[in-house]
Amino acid sequence: MGLMFGAIAQSTHSEPVNAAYFKIGKIYRYTPPTWRGNWYSYVNGHMCVTHINKYSVTQTYKGKTHSLFRSNWKDYKKLAVAKIKGTNKFTFNALANKSYESDGGWKTTYRTINRQKVKVLRDYSAAGGYVDLFRAPVYKSYSK
Repeated sequence: MGLMFGAIAQSTHSEPVNAAYFKIGKIYRYTPPTWRGNWYSYVNGHMCVTHINKYSVTQTYKGKTHSLFRSNWKDYKKLAVAKIKGTNKFTFNALANKSYESDGGWKTTYRTINRQKVKVLRDYSAAGGYVDLFRAPVYKSYSK
């Protein structure tokens, strides 16, 4: 994952680090290129699609789309991508100051399903649980 940000660090501007809920590194205004696109999860019996674009993160769930983070918003909802120090996770809202504002962190990892190694984007909650998101639609919940 460090390589993923190495490529964008050279071509993007970073913002100075502000006080945040997490101890973080440099803040970037863009999502990592390898994370962009659609990621699928199955939540409470319904498909959830997370759309990661260069300047925003949105979700479609039960037919409704809502934005989670956008680069032109303010405060903790502003897209501000940074590595969380001491972990291998990143946050989309590095400007969060309180736990309820925080996204809990995200990282790519692998999990084995039907004896196949599959790359997933793991979305952590502030409470420590997580949901795995896949590049293709899934019809089973993979969460903790």
